[in-house]
Amino acid sequence: MLFSIDTVSYVQMVSAAGREPALATRFAWTHARDFVRAHWPLVVWFAATSLFRIAATIAAILLIRDFLTGVLSQPSGLAGRLTNTLGPAPALWVVVGLLLGVLTASALSSYGSQLAMHRLIRLFELALMQKLITHLLRLPVAFFDGRRRGELIESVRHDVSKTRSVNAAFVESFMFAAQAAAYGAAALWLSPRLVLLSLPVLLLAAAPGKWFVGRIRRSSRQARRQGYRLTDLLLHLFQGIRVVKIYAGEELETRNSLERARRYFNELVAAAHTRALEAVILETAGGLSVVLVIVIGGLEVIAGRLSIPSLVAVLVAIRAMHGPLHGCFDRFMEVQTNWASLESVHTLLRTEPELSDRPDAVALSEPFQSLRFENVSFGYHGSARVLNNVSFEVRAGQQVGIVGPSGTGKSTLLSLVARFYDPVEGTILVNDRDLRDYRIADLHRQLALVTQDLFVFGTSVRENIRYGSISASDAEVECAATAAEIHDDIMGLPEGYDTVLGVGGRLLSAGQVQRINIARAMLKNAQVVMLDEATSNLDSISESRIQAALERLLRGRTTLTITHRVATLRRADMILVVDRDAEVMVGDHDTLMRESRVYRELWHAHHQAGSGEPVESRT
Repeated sequence: MLFSIDTVSYVQMVSAAGREPALATRFAWTHARDFVRAHWPLVVWFAATSLFRIAATIAAILLIRDFLTGVLSQPSGLAGRLTNTLGPAPALWVVVGLLLGVLTASALSSYGSQLAMHRLIRLFELALMQKLITHLLRLPVAFFDGRRRGELIESVRHDVSKTRSVNAAFVESFMFAAQAAAYGAAALWLSPRLVLLSLPVLLLAAAPGKWFVGRIRRSSRQARRQGYRLTDLLLHLFQGIRVVKIYAGEELETRNSLERARRYFNELVAAAHTRALEAVILETAGGLSVVLVIVIGGLEVIAGRLSIPSLVAVLVAIRAMHGPLHGCFDRFMEVQTNWASLESVHTLLRTEPELSDRPDAVALSEPFQSLRFENVSFGYHGSARVLNNVSFEVRAGQQVGIVGPSGTGKSTLLSLVARFYDPVEGTILVNDRDLRDYRIADLHRQLALVTQDLFVFGTSVRENIRYGSISASDAEVECAATAAEIHDDIMGLPEGYDTVLGVGGRLLSAGQVQRINIARAMLKNAQVVMLDEATSNLDSISESRIQAALERLLRGRTTLTITHRVATLRRADMILVVDRDAEVMVGDHDTLMRESRVYRELWHAHHQAGSGEPVESRT
């Protein structure tokens, strides 16, 4: 009976809610459909055990009626025949045994259904997380440059979990609805008049459904937004903990964090308040329906149109409906609460890379011969030009230095070579062919990159170095480490090459981390090496060891080197000077000393500062 009102409310709310995020709805349905096709035996087992549980519960209701009617009052039906054959007491025990058997079967089927359901939803979560991570790693660098780190982390961890909850809620809600429908059908079969007369009061609960859906979705979207901002704030805070400590910023950061957390929890409370209010309305409607059944049913019994056992059976059926109906409502509210996460995952998976292989892209299989910029201009996301009308050519084996003040686009040059971005205007050619004609993966196989960012993976030292060539043997890994002047340091670690570094390489100094990066580049054995301030932020001893390692790495290879130490460029075949006007001047040391004001200033500043010149920041 409550099923009638909840069905109306549910359909009304789904209809109202479905119009707004239709794409997200199709996304959920498509992924659920594909998942069911892949795991149909487990889905069939879940459906079978769930339906058996419903059937067992209905059988228990009918046994109760037959027990009351056929054994204790008016012998009729199977119970009546048992009573006439065995006597009232033995018949009573037979019916009780049947009832216990049915209830036990219901409990066992519930156990099997729950196991199957939880395995299904966990498999779904794992599959979706794998799909999302795979998709994100295929997106270009530009995508990650424009996103908050905390938001991406939470999308993979939190949103995927919530999306799994949405799909599980959909499945459970329809199963609950099926249970309620079965119990409602049993009640109708026992007394149609009683159920239909009590129906109008239940329709009152459907009226505010659309308002509740809109309110809870707004609160959930705000909660998600505030939660991601809190995660992003904490990530930055913990990364900068040394700055916080040295400047006594604990109290300020505590206030900032608590204020952000307060906004987040306020939105969670608002969503919970809405769910609780709707639950009160449904509970009240359910209670009124029970009272109405008792009143109308009592009058029917007095008038002789309904037996007391039938009235009791109807009440049992109605009470049995309350659980699945409230479960149906709760799961639907779960869908609304987590809809923002579903939309987020849907948006991420539909994000198409702005930079991708052309349909007719070819392999870059021939040896590197030349790199040429022809009137190349570039600006980030429509902002002012970082590079303007840049032209130069690099031949195989040449050593190219790149210098300029901070923030002038030096690192952007390397990003364009690696095709992390495409130029706004002009053309970049490799081996006299447009860079965009090649497959990006083939281009990256020709390149090695060592930056000033001291990065290692949280795996072992061996796996970090082998990242340059996954198929490399242990001997090749150790040979690369020796060439990078890091082998002896590695052997001094607790487990040598098998030492797990952890996030950020906490066991290593900055110089050791950089030499592992160099060893990785050596193992890759790429034809073109790009160095982006690879010796920045290091002490003189570490720098001297890294310079020795770099000389081995660069030997016989084409190199593009960003550096603030202009004195090291006198032997370069070509120097690119990037100035603040987004212009690039090309020449050797002597030419640039005559014709480039920026280069002369950098040269004189270097010699005036000696070895203590300021360190350039990454552009």
